[in-house]
Amino acid sequence: MHNESSRMPGLASQIVANGRGKRRAIASNSSDRLPAFVESLAHDLRTPLAVIQEYAALLRDGLVGSLADEQQRVLEVISDRACDLNRVVDNAVDASNFATRSHRVRGHRCRVHDIVARIGPQLVRKAAIRKVDLQFPTSQELPDIHCDDETAGRAVANIICDAINACAKDCKISVSEEPHPRRKEAGMRVSVEGPGQEAVVALFHHLAELSRSDLDHRIDQLREASLAVELIKSNLGTLEAASCERAPAALWVGFPIAEPVEVLQRHLTRISQLLASPQKVMLFRAAVREPIERRLSRDIDRVLNSGLGRNDLVIELDRARWLVAVVHKRPSIERFPKRTERRRQLINRRRLGEPLPKICWRLLGSWHLPNDLSRMLATVGRRFENRPSADAPA
Repeated sequence: MHNESSRMPGLASQIVANGRGKRRAIASNSSDRLPAFVESLAHDLRTPLAVIQEYAALLRDGLVGSLADEQQRVLEVISDRACDLNRVVDNAVDASNFATRSHRVRGHRCRVHDIVARIGPQLVRKAAIRKVDLQFPTSQELPDIHCDDETAGRAVANIICDAINACAKDCKISVSEEPHPRRKEAGMRVSVEGPGQEAVVALFHHLAELSRSDLDHRIDQLREASLAVELIKSNLGTLEAASCERAPAALWVGFPIAEPVEVLQRHLTRISQLLASPQKVMLFRAAVREPIERRLSRDIDRVLNSGLGRNDLVIELDRARWLVAVVHKRPSIERFPKRTERRRQLINRRRLGEPLPKICWRLLGSWHLPNDLSRMLATVGRRFENRPSADAPA
């Protein structure tokens, strides 16, 4: 009896340990399946929402007969609510990706004006329904920025929607495209003046406070406001609440200009803050030797981005050259180029029309993060900074 009883605690511990291991495996598998499930659900929801918006557009354009003013107003409300539901779906997908640490941002060269043009119509419709005066002043010529214009635009749209909902009737909101006076970034200044501006001031300061805190990997913090902030931070952007001459409530949302040193510094600084242990960084130059059109250049950019790891980065230098940073404890010189080449060949086998040209690789060097950050940036600056880019995207 003594011997059997003495063995029981060890046996019980083993059973408990096995049970915990199985639960951890189940939880891990569940976390792996969560993004796929949310993506599938999002697709199922977007399909009927697209149909609703298309039918509303047909009715609003008078293709099925003339409508009274009140009927037109109701259609605007329907379209606005459908857009709101689409935003909720997008937020759910982003939140699940953040929660499972599978969120990826694939930045590229783009323009602030294009982001504003994409999100403007839905915001104007919402402002008209709320009887808020939303204005987009004449844009000025700004340098190209580096970000994922889709996720960045979604985050900005969420913030402006919150500001519109917080305003009262006859409030004025202005979204102006501006360069930052001190930092190497360009973006939007959202200014609010009029009834309800106190609530907007509180909102802007709350967003700015969130941007200064560390929300990464904290699932309980992923509410809609903090989700927008996290999307902007993951796009290497900044938020800043301030008063200005035009309005007492203003929020600056900016993204880095498309200069290799600026983008790389922001990315690696952010990675250094997130990672607990030092990492090795390998820099490659990827290039296409033959002249290519803008369409092919975008396709190659997508191929390069699709092969990235969680902490890697692709920076477009010009139409035919890219700077690639691979961040890992034990990076392989051959792994990323080989993986990208296999992906290019697979695409070409299925691709209709002109095939993607071969990508040539050159290793620029390897450094340790964060100790060698300044040396790495100096190397990039000497090679690529301040060179004219005649074939920058139109």
